[in-house]
Amino acid sequence: MHLEFLASDELGGRYTLSPNFPIAARYLAAHLEAYGFRGVGDNGSFLQSFDVLSMRPDGKSTLDLTRGDKTTSYGLGDFLSRGEASGTAEGQIVFVGSGISSVAQNHDDYVGQDVKGKIVLVAGGIPAGIDSSRLADKEQGEGAARAHGAVAVLQIAPERFAELMKDKSFQERAGLRETVRLAKEGEGALPTLTLGPALADKILTSGGMKLKAVYEAINQKDSLKPKVLNASARLTVSFQQTRVTTQNVAGVLEGTDPRLKNEYVVFSAHYDHLKTGARGEIYHGADDDGSGTSALLAIAHAMSLNRPKRSVLVMFHAGEELGLLGSQYNTDFAPVVPLDKLVVDLNMDMIGRSKPAGDQLKEDEHLSDANTVYLVGSNRISQELHQLSEETNSQFQKLKLDYYYNDANNPERIYYRSDHWNYAKHGVPIIFYFDGVHVDYHRPSDTVDKIDFTKMTQITRLVFETGWRIANLDHRLKTQ
Repeated sequence: MHLEFLASDELGGRYTLSPNFPIAARYLAAHLEAYGFRGVGDNGSFLQSFDVLSMRPDGKSTLDLTRGDKTTSYGLGDFLSRGEASGTAEGQIVFVGSGISSVAQNHDDYVGQDVKGKIVLVAGGIPAGIDSSRLADKEQGEGAARAHGAVAVLQIAPERFAELMKDKSFQERAGLRETVRLAKEGEGALPTLTLGPALADKILTSGGMKLKAVYEAINQKDSLKPKVLNASARLTVSFQQTRVTTQNVAGVLEGTDPRLKNEYVVFSAHYDHLKTGARGEIYHGADDDGSGTSALLAIAHAMSLNRPKRSVLVMFHAGEELGLLGSQYNTDFAPVVPLDKLVVDLNMDMIGRSKPAGDQLKEDEHLSDANTVYLVGSNRISQELHQLSEETNSQFQKLKLDYYYNDANNPERIYYRSDHWNYAKHGVPIIFYFDGVHVDYHRPSDTVDKIDFTKMTQITRLVFETGWRIANLDHRLKTQ
């Protein structure tokens, strides 16, 4: 059984940068080839290789803050170095609120402020009236700061992390934690530090502001006014950096219609999970996302037995757990097929768990039951897709389709947290299938014995049936 192999001890958790990970890639590629798919990766193979940079803070990052004639030095614990670039910068600090600069959405936190050669302080948050799904990288955060000529970024930690950042053990763990990014992505990035609450409050007082009030404004979706602060800083951000090559697995099954075969229905899942722990504990990832990966193999096999009119693109993404890296590479940098030929992406991530009867665990509060699956994004880009999805389920599987996580105000922001997002941001209609967060999420206890295979089979069939209908439509899905 696919899932037993993928979640086995021998694969060690399928961490993207581990030596075991290519074994999983070859396993997936071999099955696609056996099903009659054609490789669309490197040189016609099934592997789409890409480079990532592993960056680990080396403890040498510093921040010297000057207010008036007094300079105070700060180190690890007062801040975390979680950016994408090493470097040194100095300059006056300018507060830029949420740090969003979008002409299309008529919102510019940089208006009236010249930040060239200066350090920007970004509070984050999304003010009312801003559709975050339409924000490009250059319109927010470090991207917007760079576009306006800033030399460095200070980020205020989200409120949910503020208390954690006061904890010494958390500071030590987070302060030395590895981050991984696409090698192409960080070129020209600015040195960036994330501030702990005490340091953030101290800098804000230089402009007559308080951190508590800033958090309140973010929670209420109010716009924060930009302001030049009576403070300057010199900062150094330092990482140890390692370049590693990894791979997506990608295959195409050609459609039967001479015209429609030039369009593609995408089925996707991420096949990576987490690194083996310091004491040898294996994060098996049976549900996350061994379930979606196994389902995708089953769908690929079923499609090969009776090919539809449109072509089918199967994408097993790497690096999802590291920040949606594999799907980002395939959409932003080197698509295996042209993005304008993609009709839909049906993405599965955690579809194998059910809430047991009588389960009162807080961690399982939003775990779906045996007859329910969460759908996210079905109506965001194409209302026709949403209606087709509902009709298909009513006709066949008759599951309860729950849209709790599809609420734009849901704090989990699931729409942006799995690989479908990188397709959606390019205008490709998507549906994300999800069973909900549970007590074993990102723990070694996410094992095969806890999978509800009956439910997983039903969801797999629903995804297949929905994709099959789309692949045989006489028209392309209408978008709104």
